[in-house]
Amino acid sequence: MQVLTVVGPSDSGKTTVVARLAERLAARGPVATVKHLTHEPDIDTEGKDTARHRAGGASRTIGLTDDGSWFGTGDSRDLSAVLGSFAPTHDYALVEGFSDSALPKVVLGGRDAAAPVAVTAASADALDLDAAVAAITDPAAAYEPHEQ
Repeated sequence: MQVLTVVGPSDSGKTTVVARLAERLAARGPVATVKHLTHEPDIDTEGKDTARHRAGGASRTIGLTDDGSWFGTGDSRDLSAVLGSFAPTHDYALVEGFSDSALPKVVLGGRDAAAPVAVTAASADALDLDAAVAAITDPAAAYEPHEQ
């Protein structure tokens, strides 16, 4: 499974990029998304981030909080466990947030982010979407699930 993280400050267009990438990638294979939550989720509500991910083409979307809770069951899960659960059935996973992760990233708005950084742009509108698609479709960037 190929994974790409989209990070940036509030209102930099992260959700817009995830939705656009999901739409492009869904033509190539199943796409799942993860949304980093900093508050209680508002699940699949029209206009909200998770609904926009799904409308973009994601067949599954999970929201995670910093403390490991996630919408749907309330059980603790971390990013690695969620991605591992996606790996058998999805070709692509798009992650919104988690700028400290070791996953390849699209960085918007000058956000500080841990390496590796695949693509940068001032905003969603300035992003070279073809470069972002190339970053996630590179087999060298494949996610290998790890045991917890």
